[in-house]
Amino acid sequence: MPDSAAHTPATRLKSAVRARSLASEGVALSMGSTAVVVRGARADTVWRALEPALRAGFHRSELLGRFPEAGRPFLAGILDQLEEHRFLRDLEPEPVSLTEAERAAYPHLESATHRPYAALAALRTSVVRVRSACPLLEARVRRALARAGFGEVHADTGPPPESPVLLTTRLSLDGDAAGHGAEHVVAAGDGLWLTGPRDRPGTPDLSGRLRAWFAGRENAPDRLAPDDSALEVTRSLVAAQLALALVAQVARAVSAPVAEAAPGPVAEFMVTTDELVSEPHVLCVAEPLDPRSVGALRETTAEDTGPPEPLEVPDRLDAVTHLWDRVFGPVAEPAPGNLSQLPVGLARSGRHAGYGLTTAQARENALLNALHGVVWRPRGTDGPEAGGTDTRTDRWTDGWTTGQKVGPNIGVADRRAVGQTAGGAVQGAVGEAGEGQEAGGAGDSPGGMARAAGPGTGPGMGLGLGLTSAAAIGAAVGDLVLHEPDGRWKDVDPPSPSPAARRLWTALTLRFGVPVELALQELDGTGVWRSRVFSEGEPLATSAAPDPVTCVEEALLQAVARVRLAEEAPDALLPPLATGTRTLARWARETGQVRVDAPEGADTWRDLGVHSAVAAWT
Repeated sequence: MPDSAAHTPATRLKSAVRARSLASEGVALSMGSTAVVVRGARADTVWRALEPALRAGFHRSELLGRFPEAGRPFLAGILDQLEEHRFLRDLEPEPVSLTEAERAAYPHLESATHRPYAALAALRTSVVRVRSACPLLEARVRRALARAGFGEVHADTGPPPESPVLLTTRLSLDGDAAGHGAEHVVAAGDGLWLTGPRDRPGTPDLSGRLRAWFAGRENAPDRLAPDDSALEVTRSLVAAQLALALVAQVARAVSAPVAEAAPGPVAEFMVTTDELVSEPHVLCVAEPLDPRSVGALRETTAEDTGPPEPLEVPDRLDAVTHLWDRVFGPVAEPAPGNLSQLPVGLARSGRHAGYGLTTAQARENALLNALHGVVWRPRGTDGPEAGGTDTRTDRWTDGWTTGQKVGPNIGVADRRAVGQTAGGAVQGAVGEAGEGQEAGGAGDSPGGMARAAGPGTGPGMGLGLGLTSAAAIGAAVGDLVLHEPDGRWKDVDPPSPSPAARRLWTALTLRFGVPVELALQELDGTGVWRSRVFSEGEPLATSAAPDPVTCVEEALLQAVARVRLAEEAPDALLPPLATGTRTLARWARETGQVRVDAPEGADTWRDLGVHSAVAAWT
């Protein structure tokens, strides 16, 4: 017997795990909403032989040692699956007796931790301090906490919380410095009740973030206030949800860090309506970034700026679904809707459009275009000195947060009068894109900040966002170089068109009947090219890249997208410049001509999956 077994706690199967035979396919194991299938012709037979030992308690090394050598890999695979899905718990000494509250709390604790009896002991000695602005809710919460088995519940002597926060709790556990003073809250307004966090201890700024979220909500529609009996039921439900959140915090506090799944980047709350519909949602609230205050950017390796993997875009989108959470999300879900997906992918996030070679790329582009209006601090929030006004239009200009409409600013009937072809419909889009660039000029950045003069004749700041660091850097560098004055760009001959460029050019000229011209220029011998697509003398698309072939492809891609959107979604907003190629991030790193920094507060948005960068000439 290995010596290590004597020092390793024995393990057992959690009592809530149930097994169901799938005949020759294997055996299905489940606990609550989690399930796993152990496959194999003899899996059911092996499980019936193993189950008594697993429920009684075992040491992994001893159990494997007693198993036939040929079957040990199969047994090890079963144990790995049980551990991965948190179906195992430590074999702890069982208490002589449990109170009624402890018996009620045990199933929840066992599902949440691998040390349920230690969690019950922590509950007995716990202290919860309640601070409330609603006596009726406080009474329900006190009752729910007592029924859940918390040791002591006291009133907090501090001032009551400010609306919309109705109640806060602070949980203290013996010897648990991390959980000491962890805040959980109940907030309500506009027919919504928010309770949590459910998956982590609250932070000191939690109440302030909730107040900011409620303050930033659009005016809710008028609704009938629920009667007293309905409110009583809602308070009871919310109180029970708060008690469960605190029980879950106790379970996390007694578990070893490596044993429990780490929470996601965003705190989760239970959201309950006056109609008693409850759903978990993630609180996605972060302060806008000010590009005037920057710090060091996390180092980006050469691999970070390399070519993306084929499935990278869908994976990135799957990782940031909280950004369009139905309750807390700052932007609308990026989706193709009814937009055509040929010859390019198209998508919308609210009023903001996006495009790409695929639908997934279009969704990512639409998401980032919408985020620009949320992540960057709007102009004028700190007074005129923060941005100033555009004297040509005497208004705030912001090419990213407002964008340019891709279609003419006239009705459908009027567009038909202009012409039945896409070439006729797109002229309004071309005109608006050109007017938007003229109105905004080279002095405006994506965040709407005035561009300070850099060390040279051009503007000195470029802003970028991305779902990876390299994408954000590429977007910032692209924003910087594309706002350089025309005098620095020198005409060069376009390269032989790539197959992708030929396909896009054919779509523009033959399929849509749009007369276009292509211009290619290089920026003062820097190795960065600018490609522009014109129609009837007006700019239709602009892109930048350190490779002329890629540069032309990006510009043509944007031009096709703008023409297609002019037909199908003329109210959609699309930025006038195409920025964000990963190759620009690599160019900046290799040449050293551009310094890239992170705006102050970037860590908060990065935790939400949104990377940001500020680029300036060195």
